[in-house]
Amino acid sequence: MNTYTSNPLFLVIAAAGLLFGGYFAIEELFIRPSFVTNDALVWTLPLVTYVFLALASTGVSIVMAHAELTGNEEVNAHKPALLVAALSLLIGAFAALASEMGSPLNMFWLLLSPNISSPIWWMGTLYAIELVLLGVKLFGLLGDKDKGYGQSLTIMTLVVAIAAALVLGSVFGTVGGREGFSGLDASLLTLLCALVSGVCLVPLLLNDKVQSSMLQSGRILIGALALMLVVQYIYLVGGAPGELNWVSLWMPALLICALLIYQSYPAFSALVAMPTLLIIELSFVIQGQLIVLGPKQTWLGVFQSYMPNVAEVGILVFGCSVAYLCFFVLCRTLNHRIES
Repeated sequence: MNTYTSNPLFLVIAAAGLLFGGYFAIEELFIRPSFVTNDALVWTLPLVTYVFLALASTGVSIVMAHAELTGNEEVNAHKPALLVAALSLLIGAFAALASEMGSPLNMFWLLLSPNISSPIWWMGTLYAIELVLLGVKLFGLLGDKDKGYGQSLTIMTLVVAIAAALVLGSVFGTVGGREGFSGLDASLLTLLCALVSGVCLVPLLLNDKVQSSMLQSGRILIGALALMLVVQYIYLVGGAPGELNWVSLWMPALLICALLIYQSYPAFSALVAMPTLLIIELSFVIQGQLIVLGPKQTWLGVFQSYMPNVAEVGILVFGCSVAYLCFFVLCRTLNHRIES
């Protein structure tokens, strides 16, 4: 389907990453806690790995659905690869989330104790629905059933994907007492990160120059996120109470670099933008927890610091490796069905 499934080096790296990260996932799930967390700092790199991969999946889903609904043949010609990528990224995200929950019992308890007033429950539910919808589309594509069951399923996938990205932001934006999280801008940030992920990953996955139909929207979205970060930086430098300045000027600067090379060098643009998005999401999630609230200050102090350990980096590698291996297997399966 593309060079990312034909190059054995990618497969070797992903297999090594699965073994490396899988060790820490098993350790966290079945042996002992190994992450840098405490009573005040509960969301760290493993959770951000889920956020990063889930938003990337959402972005690819949105670009794919938009192309289907608008009849964009440049992108539609590569729909199987995009569908497999969106599905694989979301599977990798759930793999990282499973390890972040710390115990298989926690996963079962989450399923058996739904809380419809919780944004976290809605986030998991919406992404689970998106996973099912993408799976149904893939099943339809394999069976050539209206090439993926048609427009109604595409509209449902688009609506659920956008809602999932917005609700993911609300998980942080509705946290009481955390000024660093509070507000609608959390959902705007996650939606923009998803959209930028999509417009950067699609050309990378297609191993081609940016499609002319995507060029303008891609530049606008990357520029919009860069502008939001600049405004956020200016606002936070003013010293908003209870907020730490989590935005560095190099973040929008790198996004502008990705924007400038977006048309001519889409692979390099994605390689600049995607790690930048990961750091943006990590910085946002961590900063909201660094100020300790209430009596916990007695033993944790007023401020905390954070640096991921090897186990947390292992979960990042694990989630990405699972995503690639799923992409590899599904692409090969799809190719085999098409050839036969």
